[in-house]
Amino acid sequence: MSEVSPKAAFDALFVADRINRSTGPVSLDEIQVFIYLACLLALYDGKPVSKWGYGFLATPASSPFSVDLFNAIESLKAARLFSPHDEKVVLSLRGQDELAMWCELEWFADRVPYLEGATGASAAMPVSSVKAGVVLEPDISRAVALDVPKELLEDPEFSEVYEQFKVLRTSLGDSVPDHMVPAVVWLSFLLEQADAARH
Repeated sequence: MSEVSPKAAFDALFVADRINRSTGPVSLDEIQVFIYLACLLALYDGKPVSKWGYGFLATPASSPFSVDLFNAIESLKAARLFSPHDEKVVLSLRGQDELAMWCELEWFADRVPYLEGATGASAAMPVSSVKAGVVLEPDISRAVALDVPKELLEDPEFSEVYEQFKVLRTSLGDSVPDHMVPAVVWLSFLLEQADAARH
């Protein structure tokens, strides 16, 4: 098996834990969606995508998808840090202990606000809506329309998301208490835009 990215493993544990607490078991593709949203929230904050630590693809079968995340999740399952629950997973007690230890490490601290913001969106809207909204992100939409695998967040046309975030930051101002607010407002905008286009 490929070497596991510690950042991807931490992200997967963190997201599974937060979604388990708020809505129950989480599917592996939902974990990918929430972590991609967290990566976008880092971008919203002005952090370069390259600093996230691993990349994402849009594929005809699953978007967004990260090979690093997939390998990390498989490793966590093999180590019994995830427990299967029908087609979904929950963090095992061992997984909870591991996450608690990792949360003490400074190395992961700068990721937590974005992971919190992304998973916090599930308290304001159904997980299915978060997933539907993320797939409407312009870079993913273009890749899905072309029906070919494509690396995400590296396209010059990604400027459309930067523009959306710029408008969002201007309208929300700097007094936003956490990253859940821009996540929910942006996803709601994408969903409303898609709904308007259908009618």
